[in-house]
Amino acid sequence: MTLRWGIIGCGDVAEHKGGPALYGVEGSELVAVMRRDAAKAEDFAKRHGAKRWYSKVEELLNDPEINAVYVATPVHLHHTYTIQAAEAGKHVMCEKPMAMNAQQSREMIAACRENGVKLMIAYYRRTYSIVQKMRQLLEEGIVGEPMLARINLTGYYNPGDPNAPGEWRGDPAISGGGVMFDVGSHRLDIMVYLLGEVERVTAFTETLHCGYQVEDSAVVAMKLANGMHGLANFNWNVKNSSDEFEIYGTEGKILARPLDGGHLEVHRDKQVGIFELPPPKISHWGLVENFVRAVNEGTPLLCSGEKGIKTNLIMEAAYRSAKTGKVEKTSV
Repeated sequence: MTLRWGIIGCGDVAEHKGGPALYGVEGSELVAVMRRDAAKAEDFAKRHGAKRWYSKVEELLNDPEINAVYVATPVHLHHTYTIQAAEAGKHVMCEKPMAMNAQQSREMIAACRENGVKLMIAYYRRTYSIVQKMRQLLEEGIVGEPMLARINLTGYYNPGDPNAPGEWRGDPAISGGGVMFDVGSHRLDIMVYLLGEVERVTAFTETLHCGYQVEDSAVVAMKLANGMHGLANFNWNVKNSSDEFEIYGTEGKILARPLDGGHLEVHRDKQVGIFELPPPKISHWGLVENFVRAVNEGTPLLCSGEKGIKTNLIMEAAYRSAKTGKVEKTSV
């Protein structure tokens, strides 16, 4: 069965990440796109080889040729469009973070389950070679028993300019949150993917420097279900950027620095192994390949709705902790 996709939302993420994978992967093709601005929808469709374009979601969902939908909108629309697509009998790949909150995420999972369609959340870094290598090394016990995960992600981003791309990220009613919600969610998802679920969280989430309503700084301490600890800081107010994901165990350590650059070091017994594992040119390629196999062969989804919600639960607990000053539990 060929996946015949419709895209809802033709912004930057669809342009460079998700869109090209939909028509590049074998067994997958792009049929139609939707954007409220019809001229921009037409332009996107023509450049990416889609057959049709629409300016209303209902028109795309009523297209009988489409059997899968890619929701590539700002976060506040994920919930509505995922449920509408499921009720129309379409499989769904939804951008991250999954939804504005965990309750919306639960409703998305339920709608897809009730309508017999698959739901994938686009945490595409799970497919990266460097992440797969870290997973292999952990399974082989190369660092012994994991004790600590440390995430350091810093950069400078100010979406306060109304003319800047992604300006909506500074509005919590649209984005759901700031640096933790937008880019930190990817790293928290990797931690869950590699090391398991988080049980308790304490955090500070604040706007320390930039002039928008969402947080530009987040510091999160976590207790995982397996007993180990996690520490993460996410910053949009540091002009010298960092992208570090590190795992420390009883026998050694795994250092991805920078994670997106694909540089991996493994330290054990005074020996150092170095791997260069750059990311794919099209970030969503592996997700779409996995989706095709899931539909046709029953292969498990790399990041199903049930997996994607786990990151929302962590972030929701972090925001609660920042307000209450208490350690907060995550719960499904």
